[in-house]
Amino acid sequence: MQNATVHSKIYPRPLSMILLTILLFICPTVLLSQTAKPDDAVEELYAEAQAAQRSGDLNKAIEKYLAILKISPRLAPAYNNLGLLYFGQSNYQLAAKAFEDGLRIDGRMTPSLVLLGISYFQMNQHAKARDALEKAVRLNPADEQAQLYLGRSLFSLGHQADGAAVLQKLIQKSPKNTEALYTLGQMYMKLAAGTLKQLEVQAPDSYLTHLISGQALEGMQNYDEALAQYKKAISKQPDFRGAHYNLGNIYWLEGKWAEAIAELKQELSSDPYNCLALWKIGNSLINTKEDADTALKYVESSLQLCPNLAQAHLDYGRLLADKGEYQKAVASYRRVVELDPEEASVHFLLANAYRKMGLTAEADAEAKIVHEMNQKAQRARESRIENSTARPQP
Repeated sequence: MQNATVHSKIYPRPLSMILLTILLFICPTVLLSQTAKPDDAVEELYAEAQAAQRSGDLNKAIEKYLAILKISPRLAPAYNNLGLLYFGQSNYQLAAKAFEDGLRIDGRMTPSLVLLGISYFQMNQHAKARDALEKAVRLNPADEQAQLYLGRSLFSLGHQADGAAVLQKLIQKSPKNTEALYTLGQMYMKLAAGTLKQLEVQAPDSYLTHLISGQALEGMQNYDEALAQYKKAISKQPDFRGAHYNLGNIYWLEGKWAEAIAELKQELSSDPYNCLALWKIGNSLINTKEDADTALKYVESSLQLCPNLAQAHLDYGRLLADKGEYQKAVASYRRVVELDPEEASVHFLLANAYRKMGLTAEADAEAKIVHEMNQKAQRARESRIENSTARPQP
């Protein structure tokens, strides 16, 4: 188990979310909600704090909130807003103190609890972060940031299974939460690395050690080293299930179709029910452009075993379209859309098939979907680039 500081550094800070939170919470209705007749001085100071914050002068805004609290030391939302400003400056120690002061006056301020927990997390005080975030989740189970940082805090405290469980539950409810997906992936990578180290200690020359090493390297797209590990695994245990599939899959990923076909066929001799091996042989034959009929047979066999394999349906449609059987191809493509709505290429293929069938309106509708999906993908790429360059690492 690595120390807490190392664990915390695997997670980038969601700075854009933090700034949005500041904008959402610094507003007159929040600040003045607890005083029926606000003092004129408080109103004036608040207006000055707002102006300073809008101009980017956070230090001046902080001075104004401190002045407000001298006049109205029981004004809980002012502590929240002060904490948010410190938080925006990455001054987590002062942010935590401000949130704590406000929560002592009004313990129902869930946003303050969430950011208090995140502040503790950023300072590597993971036990305090867990306590604050567990309370925040109880008060507002729908708060995704509270769940995200609760999972991270638990994992950093050594409660890996509990931390991963929190993230898994969050992703089930919000499958497009990229921060949660990233964090869970990092957790699994660390768990895998820890497991591999234990295995290397217990059985350094076992085929399982080489197998897991190969899988880890494959996940990092280091295919040459992964191939070497898979070959070592086979040399130690030649007949284990999946041995030749692993080799064939690496060759397939590298576009070495002949080598892939040879290894995948060898896998089928010991495991004839491996639908992925069947499909990848068919896909490799499609890419060699040599034997479409044999490719069709392999893809059909794959779908008989695994009828929900979207990529096999895609290849099946392509093969049928090449034979001029457009109506059947469209049916196969439509199945892909049902199984994998994010697969953009199928809409391009559908548009082509519809045009061949003389169905112009349907073809244009599919072409429009392709255009929209391409734009969405471009915006996502731009967002990732923006986040990676604008968001500092902890």
